[in-house]
Parts: sequence; C-alpha cells; structure tokens
Amino acid sequence: MLPRGPGLLLVAALLVAPCAAVRRPSVLRAPSCILHRRQAVGVLRNALAAALIPVASVRSALPCGAEEPAPQTATAPAAYSAFDFRVPFRGEPEEIKPYLGKATLIVNVKYDDPETTEQLPALQGFVEKYSKQGLSVLAFPTDQGWFEADDSATLRLKFKQAFNFGQYPVAMVFDKADLLGSNSLPLYAWLTRALVNPWGVNRLVFNYEKFLLDKDGLPMRRYPRKFPVGYMEEDLKAALAGQPLPPPTKAYIQAWEDAKREATKSEYAFKPGLNYYSFGSPAS
Repeated sequence: MLPRGPGLLLVAALLVAPCAAVRRPSVLRAPSCILHRRQAVGVLRNALAAALIPVASVRSALPCGAEEPAPQTATAPAAYSAFDFRVPFRGEPEEIKPYLGKATLIVNVKYDDPETTEQLPALQGFVEKYSKQGLSVLAFPTDQGWFEADDSATLRLKFKQAFNFGQYPVAMVFDKADLLGSNSLPLYAWLTRALVNPWGVNRLVFNYEKFLLDKDGLPMRRYPRKFPVGYMEEDLKAALAGQPLPPPTKAYIQAWEDAKREATKSEYAFKPGLNYYSFGSPAS
C-alpha cells in the first residue's frame, strides 16, 4: 500500500530528486529535467491507480450498505489431522493425542447456557455407552460469547458434580481458550475451516457445535447447536467401526436451517464486535 499524506509527498520528492541533483545552469539541460519530472508524475499516478483499483473493485462487489467482512478466524495452521495439535489443560499446553479415540466428539461448551442441561447428560450417556469401544468426548469452554466468570478448574468441578462428566481421558473439560478470532485455538481454526457450516461460515456460530473425528483425527461431520445428541448415534457407530457415515438426515439439514435463523437473534450466538473480537475475548 502506498503511503498517504506526508508519506505520499516524500515518495514524490524521492522520484523527482534525481532530476534536481543533476540540474545545471545550462538551458540545454532544462528539457531533460522537465521530462524526468513528467516521468516521475506518471509513475506516481500509475502506482496510485494500481493501489486504489483493487479496493474500489472489492467495495463495488459488496451489496449496497454492506460492510466489508472482517476476518473470521485465525489463519488455519497446516496440519494433517487433529493429532498435530496441542490443547490447554491445567495451565499447560498438552498434546491432544492421548485424548483422541477411535471416534472423537469435540464440543465447545458454556455451563450457564440452557442447552447444557440437554446436551451434557446425553453426551455423558454416550461416554458411558461407547467409551470402552473407543469414543472420546472433549469439551472446550471459552470466555467468548456469553461470559461466565468461573475459571477453568471451577468449570471442570461443576461439570463433574452436575453431570458426572469428566472421566480422564475419555471425557475431558479443557482450559478456557479463545475459539474465534485471530487468537483462536489452532485446533479450532483448523476444524472450522475444514468443516465450514452449510451457509459458508468458517467459524463457530453457537455454543455446543460438535465435530466428529475418525480414528485418524480427521473431521467427518459438524453438528449444529440444537441438533439432538441422540440423533448422532448412528454416526458414532459408523465412526467407531471405521465405516463411512450415513447420509445426512432431514432432521440434520433442518437443524442447520433453524440454527441460521436463530443466529440472528439469540443471545447465545457468537456475534463479532459484540461478544467476541477478532483479537481476543472481551475478558482478555
């Protein structure tokens, strides 16, 4: 990008300066100097046009009254699978590998969200039913969105006391972390770009979005906030057996359509500039 204001004047001065340096009293040098100045002005004009045209073309492509979109997530890291990541636990970054199973559900949680009373008992039921077959459920809290003051250790205790969720290493509540924006946990930057939601958003929209991974740590399917956990059972069975997932059901498709409508009005939706920011959470 070209400098503006005083910086622009400096560029012009630098372009014209060589001409001034070689100027002599002789009249014969004047036409050459004038030519140099014209060349400098032409170069400067062309450079300005090149810098401004892309901006204008981007703005003209936006609908009338629309704002230019802000970056949604951190740049997704180069990774082959979830096995390549570290996650925060008890104040330290740990390799996620010991916590991944033959099938793994990754879910972003909020203890004070009303969905917690629906989601956690069902997720804990899956842990009790399928953990011996290789299922892991990994929960990630965050200060982004609806803020809750509890620290990570307190949240782990609450989830354990209220829902018996927290059996090491198959039912984990990790430390709070940013899951959106430029400081988002690399695991989530990767997941949300690997599985963009049906309306093209490559970030979390709600609490309790879930990602199903296979035994190789590769994402298989993404589930919206209010999709009943029990409806995921056939997918879990297929993943545990190393089989392809069944086709998406009508209920799954409808749940995403409902989520899109809810996102515009729900206080539990992640809204950029309101309850989370590109550079971090409101509390950070």
